[in-house]
Amino acid sequence: MIIDEDILKDGIDEVLLAKLIGKHSLEQERYEKLYNYYIGKHAICERRRSSDNIANNKIVCNHAKYIVDIAKSYLVGNPVAYSCSDGYDIEAVKNCFAVQDMPSLDAEFEKTMSIFGKAYELVYADEQSQPKSVCLPPSNTFIVYGAGVGEIPLYGIHYYKKRDIDGAVTGVCCIVCDREMIYTYENTADSFLHMTMTNSQHHYFGKMPMVEYRNNEEKQGDFEQMIPLIDAYNILESDRVNDKEQFVDAFLFLTGIDLDSEQAKKLREERILMGYEGAEAQYLSKVMSESDIEVLKDSLKSDIHRFSMIPDLSDQTFGTNLSGVAIKYKLMGFEQHVRNKERYLTKALKQRFELYVNFLSLKGAMEYVPIHRIDVVFTRNLPVNELEISQMVNNLVGIASSETLLSQLSFVGDPKEEAQLAAKEKMLSEKLKYVQE
Repeated sequence: MIIDEDILKDGIDEVLLAKLIGKHSLEQERYEKLYNYYIGKHAICERRRSSDNIANNKIVCNHAKYIVDIAKSYLVGNPVAYSCSDGYDIEAVKNCFAVQDMPSLDAEFEKTMSIFGKAYELVYADEQSQPKSVCLPPSNTFIVYGAGVGEIPLYGIHYYKKRDIDGAVTGVCCIVCDREMIYTYENTADSFLHMTMTNSQHHYFGKMPMVEYRNNEEKQGDFEQMIPLIDAYNILESDRVNDKEQFVDAFLFLTGIDLDSEQAKKLREERILMGYEGAEAQYLSKVMSESDIEVLKDSLKSDIHRFSMIPDLSDQTFGTNLSGVAIKYKLMGFEQHVRNKERYLTKALKQRFELYVNFLSLKGAMEYVPIHRIDVVFTRNLPVNELEISQMVNNLVGIASSETLLSQLSFVGDPKEEAQLAAKEKMLSEKLKYVQE
């Protein structure tokens, strides 16, 4: 949310906070729709027919979940790695990440980004004064940026309603953070108007401790533009099943035969019909062209994957023995899509890393590391030819650094640590060889 900085020149108060929350709440309908599509509650589920006697199957083919999960697994299925320039030590930050299983949290951020177009991370200090991260949904979280050049983050706001064991609302709470402080506003009524500040404290992160993760420049979800195509596919599949059901329950058209209700019931039960000369009986049903329906289905499916840039991994061509170059060409659109996501994700991860460095260096747990000295490394989650990679690494010995080469191996979690261990083993081996001689 971008507003004029002059409005906040005197800080934020309860009145302005309520207005900002009210403005953000206007997006709730969109967030609810996107979440429903991800969990399988599509528009087809609400379809009503003109009569209860008409077949009304509601088939949900959840392409939305497929799009999100494939993109997430491809980008962050392998843990994100961090490296820094020589002379800097970031082990303290890595240890904090390891303690709270940061790869799982990164996967949660990517999933939330892919669904809603953005996600939020709040960095805070726990009871042991250790920095921790939590993923906050965009449905009740936002950052206020100044309208000047650069979109400087001014305030991070997270609001929610308190409920008792029965689900009844007992009040509201709002957490506001700026560059130095974290404020808590509360109200015992079910309203964000007339809240009262109940707590304030320093956070010692050096910057506003909330990070926005953007999925793209427009902040749209991966399947958001595909919803009309997904709806059309669901309708086609549902009507296909409906037609099959209605074909079984087709009307029997009789010519030259008179039947009363009792005779019709008996005919339905015993399935025996006495014929008369000149009498005819035939079913009334629509003539279905399966080939035309299949063509339309394949066309919709192809458009969903083409415009979302997420490949259909069930495609038979992926099961053939394609060369590595051929596979890269098939995945080129997907790779470009993921690289755009990676660019925004890298920016957010560096902001998080900077918050951790600021806090830990202030505690004396590490030396300060400039954020431009940090590199974020992503490893695509794809089947790899380990033999081919090992040959490539062996051919580049002496040309690239050991740490860079080790980072290409999927089974090496920390290239820097592995390079140090390898150097120690080599040194011990040389000493042992010298002693034996």
